[in-house]
Formats: sequence, structure tokens, C-alpha cells
Amino acid sequence: MKQGFVRWVKNVAVLGSAALCLWCAAGEFQSWARREGDDALLFAAGMKAQAASSQEASPAPTATPAPDYFLPDDGVVSLAAAQEPQASVTPDPSRSYAPVEEIQLSGGAQVGNFYVKDSTGSGTDLSAALQEEPSVHLKQDGSVEILIYHTHTSEAYSQSYTGFYYTDMETRTTNQEQSVVAAGEALKQALEAAGFGVIHDTTVNDTLYNGSYDRSWEVLQKNLAEYPTIQVTIDVHRDSMTTDSGVKYKPTATIGGRKAAQVMLIAGCDADGGWGDFPRWEENLRLALRVQESLETLYPGLARPLNFSNSKYNMNATPGSLLVEVGTEVNTVSEAVYAGQLVGQALVPVLEATVGGG
Repeated sequence: MKQGFVRWVKNVAVLGSAALCLWCAAGEFQSWARREGDDALLFAAGMKAQAASSQEASPAPTATPAPDYFLPDDGVVSLAAAQEPQASVTPDPSRSYAPVEEIQLSGGAQVGNFYVKDSTGSGTDLSAALQEEPSVHLKQDGSVEILIYHTHTSEAYSQSYTGFYYTDMETRTTNQEQSVVAAGEALKQALEAAGFGVIHDTTVNDTLYNGSYDRSWEVLQKNLAEYPTIQVTIDVHRDSMTTDSGVKYKPTATIGGRKAAQVMLIAGCDADGGWGDFPRWEENLRLALRVQESLETLYPGLARPLNFSNSKYNMNATPGSLLVEVGTEVNTVSEAVYAGQLVGQALVPVLEATVGGG
């Protein structure tokens, strides 16, 4: 019995030493994190910082089914805690939940005052393309010249930011005040305030997810036939980013003291002619580059790097076709609406510069 008691005392001593080591290690980690700042946060989130001129860092691959667009290899910068006001909500212990991380995405190759993630392999001279005038020539006389629509009309946003999400959360909604339609409406109002004629088609194209682009193509063609003066079409989406560990990213920028969902423009490419029906992709690209430049000039940090990829996404409909993704499902509706307004305001000088041309 005496020997058993001695073994018990030794085991307690070992456990106590281990606990002390863990406590010390935690203190060391906190000190290291304070010294390293954002890099520590990246490391803790399961990402590694890369020593590149653009200071890029790669987020872990998404653990959810791949969305329509490839997830760019963006730089990830966690916002300071002081910039992250959130609702004080305690998770329901009976439901599965995971963290939400508020971040700002950057990186890519620099073009002018902004960055581009070019995955095309086309060798396109983006700096030269930026200097070329867009092919659209608007009149700004109130006639319908701009169409806003949504291939994935039911893509939803969150109502508030709590720092976590329930894993059974609904990411789609029929309530258009809580979806990408709300962001599209804010975009419309900003353009109309500048005197442009805009149609916002809120047709639901994703009742069934498969075939959404076929249905939105029909919406495009219907509007182009009804309003032959349309020169610019804008498909408004939202993104989704989830790591293998279940963390959802909330890309956010602070503009004018208010939070806005970060936005991402997508420009398609058909340099090798593989699509067969996208011969004017370079004209779309020129417009997208001008819009990206305007976003960075007026609202630095609002736009993620422009995504230039071997994609089409119905952008072959006009030489003034744009696709913009506004935030992710864990951005709030108010952040998405504010971002839509800012995108519209950044579009105005780009489109006004085309008035009177042609």
C-alpha cells in the first residue's frame, strides 16, 4: 500500500509539472503573438505567411463543395480586435457551431494601384489593357443602359456578426431583403443617382442550383431584346470561404468609419479560343480593370484582387459585362448593402468617362 501511495504522489507531481509547462507555453505563445501580430494570427488559423513581395498568405482550402468560382490565393490579414465589434451572443450548446474570422483579403500581381490574381496563363499584358479605353459608350440620358441581375439570386447574408456560425445555418433565402438582391438594389440606386438608366432584374434563377447560368442567360437575352440600349450588365453574387477546420472567413473593409463587405470582380478569358463564343473577352477585361482602379482610388481596401481566370459566366453577352461578388454568407446584410452602394459610386466615374464617345 505504501508503494502504491508513493506512485500516486509521483503521478500527481508529473501532472502538476505538465500543467505548469502548458501554462508557461500559453504565456509564451501570447507574448509571441503580440510580437508577431498578423503573422501570429495567420499561423494560429492554420495558414503560413509567405515571404513574397506582395506579402501573400494562402488560406487553407475550402472544406465545403467548390463554389462556381475558384477561390483565389488571396493574402489574409486579420483585422485588429478593436475593429471587430460584434453582438454578444452565447452559442446554443445544443447546436454545432464553428468560428467566423473577420479578415481583409489582398495579394496578387500589382497593376497600377491595385492587384490582380491571374490564373489564365494567357500572358495578357494587364498594364497595357488598363490603358485601353472600354468599348462601352453611355449617354447618361436616363435611357436604360445598365442591367443588374443575379445568377444565384437566393445567396444570403447574415443578420449580425457574432464571431461564430451554426453549422446548419441557411445560406440561401427567398427574402430578397436579406440576399444579394439587396446589394444589387443599393448598386442600382447609386447609379441612378448619377443619372444612369438602370434595370434591376430580380428573377430567381437558382431555384435549382444546376442550370442557374442557363436561366440567367435567358434573363440577359430577354432584357437585351427589350432594352437594346443596354451596354453594361452586372451579375451580383456573393462568395463563400471555409477552411478545412470549419472556420468561415468574413472579408471586410472599413470605409468612412463603417464596415463594408469586401468585393471581388471577376474577368473572364478566352485567349486560346476554347470557349468558342467569347471573342470580346478583352473588352470586358478593360472595363473590369478600370472599375478595379476606381474602387482602389476611392475606397482603398474595399476590393479584393481582381480575379482574372479562364472563365465565361455569361460575360459573353456584351462587351460591357461585369461580375462582382459581394462578401460571403457570414458578412451582414448591412455590410453587403453598403458595399453595393460603394461599388455603384466607384462605377460612376468610369462610366461617365465613356459618355459622348463612340
